[in-house]
Amino acid sequence: MEFRKVNITLPVQLFEKSKQLVEKGFYSNFSDLVRSTLRKELKGEQQLASKEDEWQRLVKEIRADLQNTELAKMSKEQIIKRLRKTREKVYDEEYG
Repeated sequence: MEFRKVNITLPVQLFEKSKQLVEKGFYSNFSDLVRSTLRKELKGEQQLASKEDEWQRLVKEIRADLQNTELAKMSKEQIIKRLRKTREKVYDEEYG
């Protein structure tokens, strides 16, 4: 495995807490802590990215499905009118 040396600047409090983790034996050294933390962060980012891709795919599918419905042919005003009518019907069934 090839390595690159990197210099970073940290707030003192973060560095001190990190140093404590190394001293307590959670990590063999500071570099090990940074590598481990970066791996966890990158794995989390990768999972988020894949979920975002899935979400975008679902949105596209829903939009495509809506293109084939009668709603796609209705004007904004017609849709609002229909929503109001449905809301009134639901309200009457629930509270009427």
